[in-house]
Amino acid sequence: MGAHLQDGAGDRTELLVRPDGTVVGDDGSAGALAAALPYTGRLARRMGELVEAGDLRVMEASGTQRLTVGVTWTPAGEGTFRAAVTSLVPRTVPVFTVVGAVDTTAAVSHCLDRLAGVDGVVWSSVVTAGPRVIAAVGDRRELHHLAEVGNRMLAILRSLEDQHATGFMRLRFEQGAVIGASLGRHALVACTSVTDDDEVLAVIDEIRAVLAGHDLSVVATELDPDAVEAPTTPAGDDAHEQDRAPAPALVGARFRGAGEPVDRRRRRSIFRAR
Repeated sequence: MGAHLQDGAGDRTELLVRPDGTVVGDDGSAGALAAALPYTGRLARRMGELVEAGDLRVMEASGTQRLTVGVTWTPAGEGTFRAAVTSLVPRTVPVFTVVGAVDTTAAVSHCLDRLAGVDGVVWSSVVTAGPRVIAAVGDRRELHHLAEVGNRMLAILRSLEDQHATGFMRLRFEQGAVIGASLGRHALVACTSVTDDDEVLAVIDEIRAVLAGHDLSVVATELDPDAVEAPTTPAGDDAHEQDRAPAPALVGARFRGAGEPVDRRRRRSIFRAR
């Protein structure tokens, strides 16, 4: 990943997990990592189908260690996982001061706007441990599977917690990627194309700092997955009527004007690094 996540001096372990469960090598965690990879791989592969990003190719996690897992699939859908774990030089997480008091809902909304301002971020969301989607920013046509995507990311983050605790996870697919970061018991989830790792990590640090003092479980559910399903196309004159009719109202999620060009101008942070 980027310059903020620098490799340690020569501390690296490798392992291979075959489709039949055979493990070659040592994961350095008494087999816990090797056991988690097939489970997380299946969860992640389905996420790629949901966001229409293609098949899973790589899983990455960076925190106290860097985990890189290359994945190949048999025609039967069984995975082979080639993993490498490398120690990282401990980094100092910046300390942030919130400028002005904000309530929890406003804080979550601001945090997603900050992440949406990172080049390459397609959509972003916050999912509670419930799991509930309490906020989302992006095109509504890409968010109708968000609840399931968020639930799967929560499970992956919990399974690989030791690898990403102070950083984030990235699942690379044939077309694009999904990143996830723990917010205590909850999760930040985003779909991306190409992003700068240092910038993503800096924004995640900010988000964790401001939301650490908030109880996300009290925020109302913002996204009704059924409300953003693509409507069926009626036949005949009704189709022309629908073309002229305004789009149905969005349910809660902060889409920043769905159907309009997304403003990618950087937003001023309410955080100041010390």
